[in-house]
Amino acid sequence: MNIEKDFSSQDGNPYSNDVMDLAMGKLAIMLIEPMQGKLTQEQDALLALIGITFKCIAEKATALEKMEEAFQGSFTNENDFNRN
Repeated sequence: MNIEKDFSSQDGNPYSNDVMDLAMGKLAIMLIEPMQGKLTQEQDALLALIGITFKCIAEKATALEKMEEAFQGSFTNENDFNRN
């Protein structure tokens, strides 16, 4: 996540969903797959819960990134962004 005023995901920065998918894929290949059969059912369930949680966080971050991109440059008063 970048908080710079002129930030845009189209500037070569991938969305959070894409980064999370890549990271989770690497973790699966490097750590989780080699441990198959060695983990308890409780450990498997915990790993699944952690994965789902990370996925939810990434989806929310991506939604925020897309919303920020949509509003970029369209405010007459930038303080209105946080108003309800």
